[in-house]
Amino acid sequence: MPKFKFKSARKNRFNFIKDYDEILNQEMFIGAHTEIFSNKKIIIEGCQSIVDYQSDYIKLKLKKGFLNVFGNEFLITAFDDEKIVIKGNIMSIEFCV
Repeated sequence: MPKFKFKSARKNRFNFIKDYDEILNQEMFIGAHTEIFSNKKIIIEGCQSIVDYQSDYIKLKLKKGFLNVFGNEFLITAFDDEKIVIKGNIMSIEFCV
């Protein structure tokens, strides 16, 4: 029975990342950062203002466009330093540029 020897490519898997700080400073990472926790909570960093706020719809102004959050029972629990925390039942999220 022939023996096969496989070379492991794991150590070279992330060679495309040369300098972590350089990647974070690229233009594509400047703007809004969004974290979604199931369909119950969303955190958006880079929010400039609240354009419209209803119990089932929130429209936010971002640095590059708008973010619409649809659902129900929304509650804004924090909004400071361009960071907003929204809790409720999130049905959908829409980015508009």
